[in-house]
Amino acid sequence: MTIRARSSKKNFGISIHINHTGALRRRLISEIIDLERQMHAAKLGDDATDFALMAAYKELITSRKALLEQLPKSWCW
Repeated sequence: MTIRARSSKKNFGISIHINHTGALRRRLISEIIDLERQMHAAKLGDDATDFALMAAYKELITSRKALLEQLPKSWCW
C-alpha cells in the first residue's frame, strides 16, 4: 500500500462508535452485590470461617469489578 492510499483512508470522514454496555453493566453490578451479600452472610454464619470460600468470593468480586472498569462508558443505562 502506498503512502498516498494510506493517507486517503485517514481523511475519510469520522466514525462514531457508541457502545451500548448498559445491560452488561447492570448485570455485573447485580452480580457484585449478590456476591458481597453471600460473602457477608458466610462471615456471619455460626460455623468456622472457610478461608478458601472467602478467597473465592473476593476473587469473583474483584474480577467482576475489573471487568466493569474495562467497559467503555455508555450513555444508555
